[in-house]
Amino acid sequence: MFVDRCAELSALEGQYARAGSRLVVIYGRRRLGKTALIRAFSSGRPCVYYMADRAGEMSQRNALARVMADALGEPSLASARYDDWYALFQAFDRLRSSRSKTVLVLDEYQYLCQVQSGFSSFLQKWWDEHWSRGGVFLVLCGSLTSMMYRETLSSSSPLYGRSDAQILLKPLDYEHVPAFCPDRREVALVERYALCGGVPRYLEVLRPYRTFREALEKGVLDASSVLHAEARYLLRDEIDVPNTCWSILEAIAGGAHRISEIAGRLAIPANGLTRYLELLRDLAIVEREVPITEKTPSKSKRGVYRITDPFLGLWFGCIYPYESFFEFGQTDAALRKIRPRLDRHIESCYESLCRAWARRGMLEYGCVNVGRAWGGAYELDVCGVDERGVIRLFGECRWSRRKVGVSVLDGLRATVEASGVHVAADAHIVLFSRSGFTESLLAEAKANECVHLVSRLFSNQDGR
Repeated sequence: MFVDRCAELSALEGQYARAGSRLVVIYGRRRLGKTALIRAFSSGRPCVYYMADRAGEMSQRNALARVMADALGEPSLASARYDDWYALFQAFDRLRSSRSKTVLVLDEYQYLCQVQSGFSSFLQKWWDEHWSRGGVFLVLCGSLTSMMYRETLSSSSPLYGRSDAQILLKPLDYEHVPAFCPDRREVALVERYALCGGVPRYLEVLRPYRTFREALEKGVLDASSVLHAEARYLLRDEIDVPNTCWSILEAIAGGAHRISEIAGRLAIPANGLTRYLELLRDLAIVEREVPITEKTPSKSKRGVYRITDPFLGLWFGCIYPYESFFEFGQTDAALRKIRPRLDRHIESCYESLCRAWARRGMLEYGCVNVGRAWGGAYELDVCGVDERGVIRLFGECRWSRRKVGVSVLDGLRATVEASGVHVAADAHIVLFSRSGFTESLLAEAKANECVHLVSRLFSNQDGR
């Protein structure tokens, strides 16, 4: 399936439409659909698509020659011998069309740089002397985020300053989850998001399973399933220091959220964790969260780290601590034991979805930012502030089988009043509920335009 990516496709189309050659870098963690994006863009256009691997340099060069020969309809390209990359590039230039712009995609670009450390330099020289003059739309795509940045975008890279666009692919927005689960109810969609997040490949693999438990058991816990070892593969393939990052994620999932707490768990100085945390943030696996009311977030000492990727959050928070039980075939017993952890994980993901829902309409409520807010004696699941830091929106999320009543609204108002935070007189209150609302609360919301009740996140409807 190919879902959304409208902004990314538009960016590629815009670059292709411009005169002359263009160089575009597409990067991001595995499973996000980078290759699918490129195929959707290149469909119907003259295109040479090559996916590199871990083979040796000569094998890579011969493989690229075969792909070029097939795409250009020139068998002689594959039969010739190329002693260096320049010879292959020269043959490609001689045989490609001079009447139209040719798309040349080097996917998994980081592997080419691993087998030949000077490959970016070779490419830079040929780009400057030949391809930059016109006729080539060069796409460099890769999944090892840190290496892709180092080889293509950093100031130390030979290709620095030559790219016309950089696309960092991220997980899909939650609103696209129903495209993979079109017949599911709201609760099932939230549970599927709690398992897959917005990663297209995970959603696609687990699409056949009807329930959360079935998807978890057969699609993740089963030793023969595609996603059984996904957490290990992801960290091993994407990060050059997987062991340290694994330990960081284990610590965060275990309740260590401040950098000092994580450092204590790993017996590493806090300033020695910065590099690893930045890597995890670049991969959209971890984020540093501060109260949305903080005036200078970057300097705040109240920052906490949390795992934002739902799949990895579930893996490290629920599965990994009991992995031996699952591996030993004690699935039912282990699932009973981790049920409270699973419930907390789904509830946490639900709160994240509620904040995402609020962000989509934050301008309507007079907000410039939406997140969480907390202090010594209060916590707001959803909080939106204006440019002066005044709270214009606050709310609470209830992942419960019971309907939410007026007492929850009154309690939220009392919490905000006692907190002493700066709240606008006409601030909006949003209550989110899995199971709906009582008649008395529905009547209250109907009479007060500043009270909003939401029970359907995926339908984008206000459930009043």
